[in-house]
Amino acid sequence: MILHILTTPPTHEAAQQVEQAIQAGDTLLLTEAGVMAALNPDLHCWTQNDYAVFLLEEDLVARGLSSIAATHGLAAVDMEGFVALTEQHAQSVTWY
Repeated sequence: MILHILTTPPTHEAAQQVEQAIQAGDTLLLTEAGVMAALNPDLHCWTQNDYAVFLLEEDLVARGLSSIAATHGLAAVDMEGFVALTEQHAQSVTWY
């Protein structure tokens, strides 16, 4: 299991690359500009069932997206949750 950390918006090339690389059982954590994915609940990352997807709460708050993520029922983690995810996965890859 790999923790994929995406720091770019869902329209960025890195987001397309992570979609090709991620496998069933992996986890995707959206941070920094990656939390903009909360604006589009129809994205593949929200509609698939093969891997877990989380948004970093601090980045949602910084961009005023917390209520939007909550409205769409998107899972968020705080910094402690981020650390827990890194502990739960043998490897992590950050996509810029």
